[in-house]
Amino acid sequence: MVTGGDGSGHLGGRPTVGIVGAGQLARMTIEAASALGVKVVLLAEDPKAAATEVSGHVLLGAPTDAGQLWALAARCDVMTFDHEQVDLEMLRTFEGAGVAVRPGVSAMQAGVDKAHMRRTLGAAGLPVVPWSAIDPDGPRAMAAQVEDFASAHGWPVVIKASRGGYDGKGVWVVPDPESARRLCATVGAAGVPLLAERYVTMDFELSALVVRSASETRTWPAVETCQVDGICREVLVPGRVSPPVAANAQALAARIAEAIGLIGVMAVELFATGEELTVNELALRPHNSGHWTMEGSVTSQFENHLRAVLGLPLGATDAVFPHTAMVNVLGSPDGSDPSRRLADALAVGGAHVHLYGKDPRPGRKLGHVTVCGQDPAEVRSRAWAAARALGTPEPSPVRPPAPAW
Repeated sequence: MVTGGDGSGHLGGRPTVGIVGAGQLARMTIEAASALGVKVVLLAEDPKAAATEVSGHVLLGAPTDAGQLWALAARCDVMTFDHEQVDLEMLRTFEGAGVAVRPGVSAMQAGVDKAHMRRTLGAAGLPVVPWSAIDPDGPRAMAAQVEDFASAHGWPVVIKASRGGYDGKGVWVVPDPESARRLCATVGAAGVPLLAERYVTMDFELSALVVRSASETRTWPAVETCQVDGICREVLVPGRVSPPVAANAQALAARIAEAIGLIGVMAVELFATGEELTVNELALRPHNSGHWTMEGSVTSQFENHLRAVLGLPLGATDAVFPHTAMVNVLGSPDGSDPSRRLADALAVGGAHVHLYGKDPRPGRKLGHVTVCGQDPAEVRSRAWAAARALGTPEPSPVRPPAPAW
């Protein structure tokens, strides 16, 4: 049977972590595990997924395949995840049988189910955007519920799938009743559980990353994130996040981690309007907004996630440079492989390049670039220069450089 992460391990006596999912997050977790002497076993649905080429221990199967999940549990000390596409009821069975599931099934529900997250945080007095679940009573009744919500909160209304959305998928901004009726006639009729949320006029988006173990909690500096078409394009540390807002965001992330009983890393995505913060989403795993920690922090999010789920002491989360910029590498319009341009990107001073080994296609997230230093405009410029060298199209117009706090 699986242990609680006491270091006994199932592969050669070393601590062993099983990861459900084999994308780039699993790949970078394996890189951190290698330095710690921790073994990793993957459950990969796709044999060509990003993490499979760097792992010597791969099981093939869907994240909802009970047989393969039991096979994974039998080979590791603790089971964790690189995505939210899981069956919580199935995982509760595993947890009840003594499998160490981290960040914990009850905590994971806040990341898997957006409506549950909003109810939980609201009940704890934490700042969430005004929202309402949409009862699946048929397209006409659902559209009427959206109109009722808009009568109280105004148009446009943000409609979200309660489960399954990521990178802008499963999010729709509806400006008027006719748009709401069309959306409910398509998405609603397909049986997708939906919620309505007030549209937030904000100054910028930010993310607060937190790690919690059974005995301690640490937070990284809050960061500014820039989304284009629902996809994160860059992360700036600290960007436009002022010291008071940063402190508020870090405290909020720690409160949420405590409220849901988190074990592991979590990203709290937030909206900033002046100095007021509201919670947008939670990701109970390492997150795109935390990739900067690989070079910019004393301990990366991936190493601290491993430490937390294995019950090891957490590492310091301080930034080691005044400013860091992380830019995502997206597939070029011609679909070429960014690795062919690696030399050009590495010629940019201070650029740290991480490519995920994924098959290239236009717009796909294929890697990221990080630059750290003293000057915010310079590190941002160099990060974008390296990303462009790898074929990443740059959004236009580009937002002016963030202020230096």
